[in-house]
Amino acid sequence: MSSEKRSQWWSRPVGHMMWCCIASICATLRMRRVFETEEAEKLLGNQPVIIVLWHNRTFMPCHFYRRVVHGKVPMSMLTSASKDGAILETVANDYGMRAVRGSSHRRGVAGFLDMVRELEAGCCMCITPDGPKGPRYKFRPGAVRLAAMSGLPILPVSMDVPHCWRVNSAWDGYIIPKPFSKVTFRIGAPVYVPRDLTPEQQEEYCTRLYEALAHGRPDFEPITTDN
Repeated sequence: MSSEKRSQWWSRPVGHMMWCCIASICATLRMRRVFETEEAEKLLGNQPVIIVLWHNRTFMPCHFYRRVVHGKVPMSMLTSASKDGAILETVANDYGMRAVRGSSHRRGVAGFLDMVRELEAGCCMCITPDGPKGPRYKFRPGAVRLAAMSGLPILPVSMDVPHCWRVNSAWDGYIIPKPFSKVTFRIGAPVYVPRDLTPEQQEEYCTRLYEALAHGRPDFEPITTDN
């Protein structure tokens, strides 16, 4: 498995332009937070946690964490080691966040160890369990293994984005919210994974976290809570 992190001379300029686009649209959105539990509300932004969300909903979370949550704990996000990952690393940096480069396809072990180090340094870690190439909404076990090794909880974050454009040519049907629309972030109850995780438990936790993320439009049932 390759340990190479790929980039091009144009990766940073394109990343800066992408950040400008994302920040401009997100600044118009009405972002709403819904916490399933008091513990989830106390954890988000205040203590190191592992945040999981679907790959096609990554347009908004950086803005949400920095401008709505006002997270006190530094955030690091997992991006692929590909050229696209280099662009997303620049977007993360422009939001004052860090990035770990790696995936199951490239730099898998090195990327996992980098995530462990980020958590040990007191950062939150944001992971898309179905990225970077899918299948869409397939919860891979990386986040569960990371939680078992680190002892830190997983916070599942789902989103309701009823008014959006979709990039149907992308494998994940990437979602871009329409300006001035409403987006609801649903932060689920924290999930703690035992350090002596068995293969059977790993599958159970993946299923449990998939169910926690299966909320919000498009693709899932709408979020109806009035909290």
